[in-house]
Amino acid sequence: MTPVLCFIACEYLYPEMKATVALEGFSNVEVKAFPARCGRPPMQWGELTEIINSSSAEYIELFGCYCLEQLTGPGQDFSHCKINKQEQCFHLLAGKTLTGALQQDGAYLLTPGWLAEWKKHVTEWGFDQKTAAEFFGQSLNRLLLLDTGTEKRSEERLAEFAAFLDLPSEIVPIGLDFHRLALSKIVADYKQQELTREYERTRRTSADFAMAMDLLGRVTRASSEAEVKSSIIELFTMLLAPGSIQYVRVHKTGLQFDQTVTLSSKEQQRVKDFHLTCEKKYLLNTSEDSFFLRIGRGDKVSAILNVQQVAFPQYIKHYLNVALHLSEVFALAIEHARTMEKLLKTSRLAGKAEVATEVLHNVGNTLNSISVSSEHIQEMVKKSSCLTLPGIVDLIDQHIDNPGEFFASDPRGRQLPLYFSKLSEQLVEEQEKLLRESTRQLKHVHLVAEIIRTQQDTAKEAGLSEQIDLAAIIEECLQVFEQQIEEKQINVERDYKELPIMHGERYKILQVVSNLISNAVDAFDIIEQSNKSLFLRLYPVDSQSVVLEVHDNGMGINSDILQQIFVFGFTTKADGHGFGLHNAANMATEMHGTLTAESSGKGKGSLFRLHLPIA
Repeated sequence: MTPVLCFIACEYLYPEMKATVALEGFSNVEVKAFPARCGRPPMQWGELTEIINSSSAEYIELFGCYCLEQLTGPGQDFSHCKINKQEQCFHLLAGKTLTGALQQDGAYLLTPGWLAEWKKHVTEWGFDQKTAAEFFGQSLNRLLLLDTGTEKRSEERLAEFAAFLDLPSEIVPIGLDFHRLALSKIVADYKQQELTREYERTRRTSADFAMAMDLLGRVTRASSEAEVKSSIIELFTMLLAPGSIQYVRVHKTGLQFDQTVTLSSKEQQRVKDFHLTCEKKYLLNTSEDSFFLRIGRGDKVSAILNVQQVAFPQYIKHYLNVALHLSEVFALAIEHARTMEKLLKTSRLAGKAEVATEVLHNVGNTLNSISVSSEHIQEMVKKSSCLTLPGIVDLIDQHIDNPGEFFASDPRGRQLPLYFSKLSEQLVEEQEKLLRESTRQLKHVHLVAEIIRTQQDTAKEAGLSEQIDLAAIIEECLQVFEQQIEEKQINVERDYKELPIMHGERYKILQVVSNLISNAVDAFDIIEQSNKSLFLRLYPVDSQSVVLEVHDNGMGINSDILQQIFVFGFTTKADGHGFGLHNAANMATEMHGTLTAESSGKGKGSLFRLHLPIA
């Protein structure tokens, strides 16, 4: 067990301290000794450094009197050390009242540890037996051993020292009770302090976890990745108060930096290196105030956080531990949000399929009628009376040389006028039937067209408000015009700020943004310049609205027509119809937003600004 507390005392008090710690069962307390300096120059920190550094205890208590009288530090950090300075060393073994009374009565107090080295002390003082006896005999009437019971030869040594000084001796068996009480109080005080610190740590940890659980609840309820991302960033901001946090999306295709434009190319490379080469879940920098953190489950990584310059680096490992515990929950929330977004997309497709099924059902019923009508017409044509005409014509051709005789005398010729009369009646009847069926068919075709047109009008009027990622919509639109952008060598720059969660009609925003990007790309058609730029800026105005700016350095707009560009039918393009910007402005208005344009003139580019509410 790693000791919490270390007692370092003079070597003459070491046996008593060692015995007391063992008797009291202080398992988390260790005891060390420093060389005795009785009557000699006091110790310096440099002499104690090796002893202090040899202990792994969290706190160190130094015991002594004259030895530690002028203890000063050499610049090292010994803030975890405390000096328990006594007026006399005896006060560690017995109370001041007892020792004071004995000394005042003329007794020279001795400890077992000091007495074991009495010959060395006399020599160091420069006494022989005669001078020592004279010196001690002038002010003392006896030697008195405060016997703690830690040295078996103490009585024998006391007799030798008493004979050497020619003084009477006395033994007071004090034991270790006083010493045990003194050390027990010190240990109890440290335990109390440790309990207080542990309570503060626990309280802080509980508060952190309570806050984390609250934010975690929000994360698990999030229905979009943008909302999950916002909650994760908010949690880390509250825990660490960092200088910056970047959320880098990890997808099947790799890292997605398109919407994380605050990362420099060097920072992006560091994120890539961490993602590709580091197997750990997190990576601290050398100063331990910044880190990368993987958010994922198992081998699947959903995102990487780049947290820079935390406000309290001393707690960074504690908070990283919290983050690591929550990482899988974050990953589940991200996966859930991505699944929800897929389901929403699927539901839109399902809705389209349902509508298409309904349309096809209605059209199918009509087509069935058209099919039946067509069969009737086909059947009438197959059974038409006119099919007998080729035979009649052939019969007449056989008698073309004497038609009068044929019609007058031939029985077949005499029946032909009646045949033609009946055939005429039948053909008229067949014509009427064919007209009726063709009219019915034409009505069915018109009905199909009406069904389709009605469905198209309904689709245009439908307003589905959903949670949207405006930056993702912009990127989707850019992909549509990717080939044209590459062919015209247009440099696309982005500046996407963090946005609040938005709700709106996605297809309307998609149409407006597509129109703006299309116009910006077309702005380079009739000008020749090497540096073609399209700048896309996205930022919040306040907590209620956001702005998208589409800025190009193309042909620009003359000031005299700037106010007309949103008018229906107005266009400057040779093949234009003047509907795109008019429709975009109307859609912006329908979404309770605005669409405006700015330009410094021809050849100086243009700026379109779409202002939208977040809900």
